[in-house]
Amino acid sequence: MAKITSAEQLAQSALDVNIVTESQLQSVWGELGTRNVSLADFQQALLRRDLLTNYQLDRLLRGLRTGFFYGDYKVLYNVGSGTFARVFRTKHRKTGELFAVKVLRSRFSNPKADPKNPETIDAFRREGELGATLQHPNIVQIHEVVSRATTHYIVMDF
Repeated sequence: MAKITSAEQLAQSALDVNIVTESQLQSVWGELGTRNVSLADFQQALLRRDLLTNYQLDRLLRGLRTGFFYGDYKVLYNVGSGTFARVFRTKHRKTGELFAVKVLRSRFSNPKADPKNPETIDAFRREGELGATLQHPNIVQIHEVVSRATTHYIVMDF
């Protein structure tokens, strides 16, 4: 994890994790009038244009390369955390709709790490599947339950 010290490095990192497009970056460079700007000024331009959130920016600056997307859902920020899962506000890549995505924590997602993990994963998946069958104005609608390899999440209304 190399420390990001320039606007160019931040732009490349954002491109590498597919959180922004080349055309979006070109638009920011155009607004700034040059690529020779401070990292702070570039960060502010990305935030001002809603191309990045503070959550995404923090992850990029820390050199993290994952946790920006769950399937077609782009993570905007962390809403809350519990013992077993984290909940993120997300935006669907294609429709732009906002959703909450509840993600099982990584320490429970790897069945090889702990003999009890398969049971935890199964309980998490069942929670989502059961919740998806419920229809009531006071119950959050569940749209998707995903279990792929060591990633497990539930997509619901925000």
